[in-house]
Amino acid sequence: MRLDSRGLPLTTSSAEAAGHLERAIESFNYWRVDVMDHLGAALAADPDFPFAHAFKGLFLVGGRSAKYADIIAESLNAAKAGIADVCPRERSYIEALEAAAAGRLMDAAQKYEAVLGEHPTDLLGHRFVQQEYFWMGHADNMRDVVERAAPAFEDDTPDYSLYLACRAFSNEEALNYQAAERFGRKALELDPGDPWAAHAMAHVLVMQGRVDEGVTLIEGLKDNWAGKNQIVHHLWWHLCLFLLERGEHERILEHYDAWIRNPESPLVQAVPDAYIDIQNCAALLLRLELRGVEVGPRWDAIADVAEGRIDDHASPFTDPHVAMILAAAGREERAQAVVASMLADAEGDEGPLGVAIRRAAAPCAQASIAHRRGEHDAVVTTLMAARHDFPHMGGSHAQRDIFYQMLVDSCLKSGRDGELATLIQEIKQIGFAQVEGRTLYSQAAERAN
Repeated sequence: MRLDSRGLPLTTSSAEAAGHLERAIESFNYWRVDVMDHLGAALAADPDFPFAHAFKGLFLVGGRSAKYADIIAESLNAAKAGIADVCPRERSYIEALEAAAAGRLMDAAQKYEAVLGEHPTDLLGHRFVQQEYFWMGHADNMRDVVERAAPAFEDDTPDYSLYLACRAFSNEEALNYQAAERFGRKALELDPGDPWAAHAMAHVLVMQGRVDEGVTLIEGLKDNWAGKNQIVHHLWWHLCLFLLERGEHERILEHYDAWIRNPESPLVQAVPDAYIDIQNCAALLLRLELRGVEVGPRWDAIADVAEGRIDDHASPFTDPHVAMILAAAGREERAQAVVASMLADAEGDEGPLGVAIRRAAAPCAQASIAHRRGEHDAVVTTLMAARHDFPHMGGSHAQRDIFYQMLVDSCLKSGRDGELATLIQEIKQIGFAQVEGRTLYSQAAERAN
């Protein structure tokens, strides 16, 4: 038994392995690209290191792709082989991996909560529990977990800025904007290179309609992200949301090509089908088209990648974006295949993934296809029935807004003015400020009056 630099126990006889694992976890917490390098070194130093195997599996669970399933299973088996000798903290992480690998995401989240009950400053637990609750749409759970840990943190606690970033994002999604901004700004003061703190602040500002502040924030931080992972693409996506409200469409397309979907980017080449990248591309291109912008061949460029996820439903929120891309690229048969595969995969699954697909993701995918076909009454019928279930498929308020935008656009195009007043009010209740002044929604607000 060893203790890492934060006093957390690790079951390994190798100091070298413990050091490499600690660096892997640090890289994960700081959104760096070299997590697997450090993990490989840890397992080379101690091939039987249970927690290293567990962390590898959990890291790949976070990749939200069926292509990792075999490696996750191998990691789980290797971790369980040494479970009798590990400490309770490590055992909880192994059990969390077992639950997550089986799609029991709520059980996994509860295992992380158990870890945090004993070790409230364990940033790995905070990152993992936030990840799971976020993708299940449980914003209040996210907030409650991070707030329970607050008394354990002091200004000199290791990784305090990371905790503040988690606290900021959890509070933002729970609509506690004032607290979220306070924590986010403090995190950035301590570490201007923290992408999750920047992300939390971007969410606060986009929800409150503080467009110019959002542009200033992201542009002021963008040079601090060297060595970070795909979260960087998402931060550029956030900048484009602000630019969208300023009507700077050409600039958005330039950023899209340079920073969001640049095929020459090492990040894109390393993981061309990263789920967050697929979401970014689809949602931004459609937002542009809804505002009358011609996006050229960009749908086609991402469609080949989307084809690879037709039967991959590890991320329900990604599924409708895949259908959206394929329909936009003129591959409607393949888009329909996504929906059929989703429903088949979810049949009989009463866990969070099955519920998310049936109640939210599949309707959004069907609506995305109908919208591309110009069947706006069908879009309205489908999304009006499903809209209150959108949180089940995960994603943030700002991300899920693309489906409200699609719904509002179809109401406008089909003359369904009766629904517009309801939708404008609901969008405010979700947490968006200054709705009547936002592009697309302003026209809907005028028609609703």
